[in-house]
Amino acid sequence: MGFTRTELKSTITDTDDNLVAEKDVISAVATVDPDEFDWRKQQLKWQNILLLGIWHIAAIGFYVYACIYSFKLQTVYLAVAIGMMSGIGTSAGSHRLWSHRAYKARWPLKIWLLIFQAMTMNGSALSYARDHRTHHKYSDTAGDPKNPTRGLFYSHIGWWLVKKTDAVIDGGRQLDFTDLYNERLVYLQHKYYLPIFLVFGIMIPGLIPIYCWNEDPWISFGLVVVIRIVIVLHHLFTVNSLAHFFGYRPYDFRIRPADHRFVNYISFGEGIHNYHHVFPFDFRINERSQWELFNPPGMFIELNRLFGLAYDCKVASQSVINGVVRRRGVQPIRDEQKNLLFRIGNSIFDWTIGMLVGAWAAYPMIIFKLLTGRTIG
Repeated sequence: MGFTRTELKSTITDTDDNLVAEKDVISAVATVDPDEFDWRKQQLKWQNILLLGIWHIAAIGFYVYACIYSFKLQTVYLAVAIGMMSGIGTSAGSHRLWSHRAYKARWPLKIWLLIFQAMTMNGSALSYARDHRTHHKYSDTAGDPKNPTRGLFYSHIGWWLVKKTDAVIDGGRQLDFTDLYNERLVYLQHKYYLPIFLVFGIMIPGLIPIYCWNEDPWISFGLVVVIRIVIVLHHLFTVNSLAHFFGYRPYDFRIRPADHRFVNYISFGEGIHNYHHVFPFDFRINERSQWELFNPPGMFIELNRLFGLAYDCKVASQSVINGVVRRRGVQPIRDEQKNLLFRIGNSIFDWTIGMLVGAWAAYPMIIFKLLTGRTIG
């Protein structure tokens, strides 16, 4: 199989008693047999290739259709809103809650997260968490299902198009996922993912514009369902790909995941990735207060904490972070704490840019219509 690994277990204890965290630091040495993975025909998952291929072709066709024919701005607003909420469902739900157990949630919040996570066509929360835990355990090695050493395309979407290698399967078997299977709501969403996706991801979003403001059915289905899903998926995938190739590594220069501000915008707050791989238990995914950096999932969790729907939110204390940076980080490129006035100004800038970047796909359509004198709404 050609996969070996060694483990170094280090215990990080917060002297302030705010956090006692135990983290496995994996030093993995993986060898990949050149015959093990080379995009051979028998390794391809044809059902995924066909589904994603048809979906992407349809997205291009619907985008051109929307450029030519009239649509109502309410439809664009709805597509962007559902896209952002489904992104939060994935980031705050299947990622921070179920993959890393970074906080706990009451059942109403869990249901909300599971419904919107299902709308992304990104698989169930259980399957996402299962793959993501494996990714963290064997990051950037042969046991990583999204292994970036196989290339940017593979880590972005290519891993969806092929069967899991023996190294990935064997690595996953070493991990315990019983908590996911034993959590009733998570298991039910996993078991009935397809009908949940069809109802909440396709039918309801596609019908709202038709019945609420008499939208063209093709525009409604194209913008709110097909294009929205393609864009959200690629936004989320940038964390697996771009964030493992580009950016800064202030918290641990020895690992591949990196912090990248643009990836943070496009992934809706998931791009401080070097920090995340060093402190995966931290629900914030960065060391700043939630209002300072563009981080809608973190802000969403904070708001739910105010209403008692989220609780036991784990954070890495400043003393622990400082200690890790001293030992294996790069202090000069770390984003140091600034004065309050600067932080407020940076927050306004960061959230404005983040929201504008999140809706980028709508701009070419609208600009084209304005330049060609075509009607909107």
